[in-house]
Amino acid sequence: MKECIRCLYTSQHPFGLDFNSEGLCTGCITHDEKFTLDWDNRFKILESRVSEILAAKDRNAQYDCVIPIRGTPEYFYVVDVMKNKLGLKPLVVAYNTQFNSEPGVRNVDLIREVFDVDYVQYTSSPTIYKKLIRETLNKLNSMRWPFLAGYTQFPVQIAAEKGIPLVVWPYHQPTEQAGMHSYTELNEMTRRGRHDFDLMGLEPHELIDVGTLIHPSEVEDIHYPSNSDLKKNSIVGIYLSNYMPWDSRRYSEEMIAKYGASAAKNKRTFDTYDRIDDKTYMTIHDILKQAKLGYSRVTDNLCREIRFKRISKEDARNIEKYYQASYPKKEIEFFLKWLGMKYEGFKWYLDHLPHSVNEEETDTVTLNEVQRKFIDSFIVNHADVHQTEDYIVYGKGLWV
Repeated sequence: MKECIRCLYTSQHPFGLDFNSEGLCTGCITHDEKFTLDWDNRFKILESRVSEILAAKDRNAQYDCVIPIRGTPEYFYVVDVMKNKLGLKPLVVAYNTQFNSEPGVRNVDLIREVFDVDYVQYTSSPTIYKKLIRETLNKLNSMRWPFLAGYTQFPVQIAAEKGIPLVVWPYHQPTEQAGMHSYTELNEMTRRGRHDFDLMGLEPHELIDVGTLIHPSEVEDIHYPSNSDLKKNSIVGIYLSNYMPWDSRRYSEEMIAKYGASAAKNKRTFDTYDRIDDKTYMTIHDILKQAKLGYSRVTDNLCREIRFKRISKEDARNIEKYYQASYPKKEIEFFLKWLGMKYEGFKWYLDHLPHSVNEEETDTVTLNEVQRKFIDSFIVNHADVHQTEDYIVYGKGLWV
């Protein structure tokens, strides 16, 4: 196993990492383009590309683009760019995670309010959703797959149904983490990319099996639109990170200051902006990630901070150990009760994954003053993500 000389990622990263002769990973090499490219010119390229896409014949006259959102601060930024900087008329959509948090619900509602946009949310059958989670835990060691399938399908389906030619995503995760593409390549969303990375190589129809008792009708709403539908409506999915030096932290803090987006403390990370919308992400999902891959979401957060030169690798390493020593047993037990799985069965399951996870909270890692100051530099303006135990399936986002 080889580790990058700058960040914390290794050659075992699931997106695939290469290294140059100096030992720098492709993720760091691509990230350095954020400091060297002419981003003013790239924004002009964005304007030109959007104009080209919107020139499609017979397109929807009411909406210019579809913007998929989640309840985190950086999604304010996507809507702000497309509506206020480019002057477009967006239709904002969301696929319901069904594990919503209070700050996440508030952020979604605030996006609707401050930008005065139309909003459509899709919720899969909770019974079927739970069934799919059980099956993908078994097949892929992932409880996140059903959400990713819906999140990457619903915006494109809406675009095809309504004749809206443009879908706008904030960033391309394999590029942000592993440097899969140069930003100059202007890669766009594809069926193949969804299959390989979001769906981990498993298509919805592959879940249909006598053994799983999953029927074709139960995965119909997460099937990607056909190629003919995409071609007929000239659907294009772009990533803003190809045209702007994407910095989730900076953009989140700008949106907190400008629009009052919510930021909240979460489990197993210092980042109070990332993944605060879903109560399972930094609990059961993050433990599974660490057991499968040997690292967790805080590693992703720290690699970003290292690459933006906001923390040293030495300090990041200690912070990583500090948060990975945390085991959110209460939240995991709550999820298992929802799923109908006994904790003993989950422990057996966890023990059969490649990497060990300490199932007891430990306090063996001590943070120094610099590390604590770094953690405290993240804004908090809302109660903790896990202040309440229950999942919010439907929330009004009321704020008094």
